[in-house]
Amino acid sequence: MQEQITAPISFPFWTAYRATLQVILRSPFQLVISSVFPVTGLFLLYLWLTHNHPITLGNIGLLLLCFFFTPLVTVLSLFLARRRNPLAQGPFIYSFGPEGIHASGEAFTMSIKWAAVQKVAESGSFMFFFIAPARAHCIPLAQLKAAGCLDSVRALALSKVSQAKGK
Repeated sequence: MQEQITAPISFPFWTAYRATLQVILRSPFQLVISSVFPVTGLFLLYLWLTHNHPITLGNIGLLLLCFFFTPLVTVLSLFLARRRNPLAQGPFIYSFGPEGIHASGEAFTMSIKWAAVQKVAESGSFMFFFIAPARAHCIPLAQLKAAGCLDSVRALALSKVSQAKGK
């Protein structure tokens, strides 16, 4: 039987923000919805340039809003969600074991069985445990590496998720 792999994980604001943006990039639905705003900005710019529309300060503001809507809304929603939420207060203790992923903080304890993890993916900075197409638990790779358990977590997660898919 495999033993528990435990690591302390903290999510400073900008780490959580980068993780959220990377989840958006890995979710086809969220990516399509988020691309509506920059496409609208390009369309407005095309119309303005082809119809000799004067570019005013208000128009530039509208273009900036179109191009940066998703990052701005994401930073605002993350700020508001973390502001007074006791569940967002870290650091957290993550344990990875044969049954699943266990996380705990000062105000909560949570467990996710491996059968609920649909896929495991990695970026250059995070390991993602997807429990739905647009919902993932993100663990910073640097913190797993600092705890000395990155390779163990990677091997355990990939073996458990591939076993669940094989059933």
